[in-house]
Amino acid sequence: MYLTTEQLAARWGLKPSTIKSQRLRNQGPSYYTVPRFGLPLGESRVRYPIADVLAFEESNSITPINP
Repeated sequence: MYLTTEQLAARWGLKPSTIKSQRLRNQGPSYYTVPRFGLPLGESRVRYPIADVLAFEESNSITPINP
């Protein structure tokens, strides 16, 4: 199970651009990138494993707005 950038942004009440910015600064939960082939045009390639998101929230005292 995973979250996309858009789903993580909604969970935390942030804009997707904020999540992307944090990712570029090596902040936030760990993620992986899906290869382009096989994905519909425009679909996010970045995936955040839910276990890593939950661990990051716990270690950083983040309470999701939209769990």
